Amino acid sequence: MKKIISIFLLVCMALPSVAFAKGDGKSKDKKKVEDNVYVWGVTMSFSDSVVYFTEIQHVEGAVIVNDFLPNRHLYSYELKDYMSYKEGKPGRTSFIFFSDKPSKLEKKERKIKKRLIEREGKTVRYLGDKFHFTRH
Repeated sequence: MKKIISIFLLVCMALPSVAFAKGDGKSKDKKKVEDNVYVWGVTMSFSDSVVYFTEIQHVEGAVIVNDFLPNRHLYSYELKDYMSYKEGKPGRTSFIFFSDKPSKLEKKERKIKKRLIEREGKTVRYLGDKFHFTRH
């Protein structure tokens, strides 16, 4: 019985490896580059009931390569630093979302805003024109 279980576990572990090794048949050398990048940010503190949203912004010169925004962590730090030094609200956690279409970000914004207000009882405020993402 132990031998059957061991074989079953080995097969279960090997199947995902085979699936990932096969891939989707596309060459890894092809890079999909999108130069139309929109970014939206959220910053919150777990000890504060107010969550701040940025506006959905077009970032000139930024690119999405293979569905990945290079140096995306720098955009989060940019928002966190703005909140710490300009708004006087240190210790906040910042998240950014990016897409090549603003409609995708609008949908994500509605979903997150609804969850924060209805489930967690948070207050959402927009930073408006005070904050702008810069290219990294």
